Amino acid sequence: MNIHFWTKIKAITPSLTPSAVIGSMLFIGNIAGVNANEYDRDQMISHHGVTAEFIESIANLGFGHISYSELIAFKEYDINASYIEEIQKIGLINMNAGELIGFSAHDIDAKYVAEIRQLGFSNINAGEVIAFKAQEVDPKYIHEIQALGFDSISLGEIIAFDEHNIDTIKVNEVHQLGFTDIDSGEMLAFSMLDINQKFVDKMASLGLTEINKNEILRLKQYNVDQAEINKIKHYGLYNQQANTVIVLAILKLDDSLIREVKALDIDNYSMGDFLEARTGKKHSSYHDVAMYDELAKVISTIHYLEI
Repeated sequence: MNIHFWTKIKAITPSLTPSAVIGSMLFIGNIAGVNANEYDRDQMISHHGVTAEFIESIANLGFGHISYSELIAFKEYDINASYIEEIQKIGLINMNAGELIGFSAHDIDAKYVAEIRQLGFSNINAGEVIAFKAQEVDPKYIHEIQALGFDSISLGEIIAFDEHNIDTIKVNEVHQLGFTDIDSGEMLAFSMLDINQKFVDKMASLGLTEINKNEILRLKQYNVDQAEINKIKHYGLYNQQANTVIVLAILKLDDSLIREVKALDIDNYSMGDFLEARTGKKHSSYHDVAMYDELAKVISTIHYLEI
């Protein structure tokens, strides 16, 4: 399995977006959320010391169309032409007003961004920098994670690692389960889905023993348990193969599935359309050819099943 499974997990579990990022964005929204309708805008600008010269100076740096509340936040957080130029010189030239406010509110300057890059994160964006500062990730922790083999981990992922308390002990626990060749996205999925020895043993008790990292994550994701196995056995489809069990869990095996599959023109149907109609979600085979192949086999088996 590759990082694309992590993308799917994020779609299922929105909390995988680090809360530090969300918190920072909410913070920005709060400090810039002055309601201009409550005041005469000229009085509001004058009261906060926003002058025509100040507006012109930041407009010349690409901020000519920001809101009155953002202008006030700029002034209150000492975001002037000098500060904007400093940040732009380090390569973060496409920052919006809210991100600049977040930078200033968290005391982020060019030196701090340079320090992040020196830790091995060259391809970063403003949102990640804000989240990194808000999460207060210890550089020693970063070196610990990189030393575990996650040397290509992104800044966003290291923030998520820190948020989910992934350390040497947790990584070793996953390795001891037999899953040693995992990347940072997969490690996050293992942690968030709480894949542990108890769950691996539970799957073994169901007859699912030769399981790869891709399969163990999906077995947990689709809540495969004894009841699911019993249902599969009831229809005569149990073969002790994890992929088959996962596919049947995705398709939600029941009498209606049998009817729908048997009604298919088995030589001329769209797998994507069938899956969307069955699950209510769009699916793509681009990143998961093996699973699509298994789906085709299972559908063909059900179609010719004598019930």
